[in-house]
Amino acid sequence: MADHNTTDNEQDPGASTQMFRAFVDEGQAEPTVEPKVNGRTLAVVGGVVLLIAIIAAILVL
Repeated sequence: MADHNTTDNEQDPGASTQMFRAFVDEGQAEPTVEPKVNGRTLAVVGGVVLLIAIIAAILVL
């Protein structure tokens, strides 16, 4: 019969694969959340743009 070099300390490669797949699946469980632009942000940006336009118009005169 063939000799098998197995010891009690060897790990099951199938178990390692299962652990790796669980790790990968865990990382994919969290969906990426894109930041949403709300009305307040748009109002602040619009106000800053308007203020710059007014100051530029005053400096031109």
